[in-house]
Amino acid sequence: MKNSLFTHRRWFDAFSLLIFLCAGYFLADQFLFSESNESVTTTPACTLGTTPCAFSSAIAKLTEDTVTPLIPVTLDVTVNDNDAPYLLLEVEGVEMNMGMYKLKLAKSDNNQYRGEVMLPLCMDAEMTWRGAISSPDKKILLPIDIRMKR
Repeated sequence: MKNSLFTHRRWFDAFSLLIFLCAGYFLADQFLFSESNESVTTTPACTLGTTPCAFSSAIAKLTEDTVTPLIPVTLDVTVNDNDAPYLLLEVEGVEMNMGMYKLKLAKSDNNQYRGEVMLPLCMDAEMTWRGAISSPDKKILLPIDIRMKR
């Protein structure tokens, strides 16, 4: 009697362990390796270029109307009032998936931020990059487009 109870208990423990291992294997991707996807889906108010994009809290402009791949172009952002140490540009390709391009804009003056945008080379002659310029605390969020031409 005691032997059969012990055998049943071992089978139950082994089966339970197998169930937990299988559940952990299949659910690990959802909990351990998931990335937060906080992409901005708002339509951009402006395409960056030499004409300044005026937002309620900032003004942004590039030194060129279009960005040529692998050639740096200066991005200047002037904010109304912000004490953030930097701003972050995050854009991704619209016509072609080329991943996320991120650039940290350093604070140059009191309310001015600057960085060199250098987009990667792609197969298309022209491409739109869509994303946003934001502060680390997300108080500033400027939806933008950047046109790239070879």
